[in-house]
Amino acid sequence: MSATVVPQLPARRPFAIGSFQWGFLVFGGFALAAALFLYACRPWNLTTHFMIGAPVGRDFVNFWSGGRLALDGRLDLLADFRGYNDFINATFHYHPKFDERLFSYPPHLLPFLVPFAALPYISAALLWTALNLWLIGRTVRLLAPGALGLQLAALLSPAVVAMVAFGHFGGVLAFLATYVLTRAHAQPLVAGLCLALISVKPHLAVGFGLFLLLTGGWRAVLWSLPATAGLVGISLAAFGLKPWINFFEWTVPWQGALLSIFVHSVLTCVVSVYEGARLSGLGETAAYTWQCIYAAVVLGGSAALAIQRGMTPRVVTLALLAGLSAMPYFATYDLAIAAPALAVALFADQPGESRPFLPLFPASLFVLVPVIQTIFDTLLVPAGSFITAGGVLLALVREALAPPSGADRPLVFAPLPAIAMDACSPIRAQGPQ
Repeated sequence: MSATVVPQLPARRPFAIGSFQWGFLVFGGFALAAALFLYACRPWNLTTHFMIGAPVGRDFVNFWSGGRLALDGRLDLLADFRGYNDFINATFHYHPKFDERLFSYPPHLLPFLVPFAALPYISAALLWTALNLWLIGRTVRLLAPGALGLQLAALLSPAVVAMVAFGHFGGVLAFLATYVLTRAHAQPLVAGLCLALISVKPHLAVGFGLFLLLTGGWRAVLWSLPATAGLVGISLAAFGLKPWINFFEWTVPWQGALLSIFVHSVLTCVVSVYEGARLSGLGETAAYTWQCIYAAVVLGGSAALAIQRGMTPRVVTLALLAGLSAMPYFATYDLAIAAPALAVALFADQPGESRPFLPLFPASLFVLVPVIQTIFDTLLVPAGSFITAGGVLLALVREALAPPSGADRPLVFAPLPAIAMDACSPIRAQGPQ
């Protein structure tokens, strides 16, 4: 009697959806981030602690106030540090001991803020938060259509928790940046429009624009120039020239001084190489030198991978992280921009691919950077900066040394008419390109 042969099923990839590691990283990371949020932010205290006017979105007060001042014709306060803070404190009955704010964005963001400022503050903050969370999920669909588990992984990531706590628009930027990187060659006009929208955070537009130039996406960069000029023109027509004069004469020098003088009390969430170097005792010149060396390595390395292998989900993740971390100023909540792509790179179940994007321990540290930074920054230890830079470099080296996998194919997209029907439905290439 012959023995029965039991077919061997292919081993599940260690980080694939449904694995123990997946649950550990996603739900464990969310639990830690949520607990820290409740402990540190005290969302029930809206008058004397971290939150202002709403239980979520602390820095949304800047966006709402900018829009409100635009509606009231008082944009001069954006360049009046004391007057701007007095306006916020009086409007929200906020009485902090040591807490002051700065509206640090160029005036072509203001037309997008006015509709929110027309709403009551709490309603506007909740709508802003919901919009960004929805776009985090939609960004995952740009890379992995229909993957609800991956959307959950992105939405529960500590970076997205930080985005919600601080009230930044990481969901909007995630969608725009991922669209730019994946469609720059196929749809340069639309990608250029998206890059122009990213220019409301100019340093990020510079980082992603450099990546596109290195990978031959110059047409998208070219289209972004008149689109950005159009956005600037709208702000000039609506609010005049004075806000732009104030931005370049007052806001930009103020922001530069915060970095050069290194006012650590307002840079506590920054996780750049520059921040880590300054906190380690290096001077301004040495810190900028290390930041430039790191930026050249990660932008050049991710661009080389993109040219060699195309924009696979893993290369998209590296490109996003490179564009972010190449800048001397980027914070833990900015990591939400890469959270959707990182969820796909870490957890997507790809038959034929057994190599994880990052091993469990470094992946856990990288995912928990917003938590680690919050804890260790109080000790003046630049753990978040070192983990962020080290994680990006490790993932880059692993991808560069690994042979191309048939499971990791470039993303291609439907033509523009089909995109108009469903802008978030990429079509997988049927074979190597």
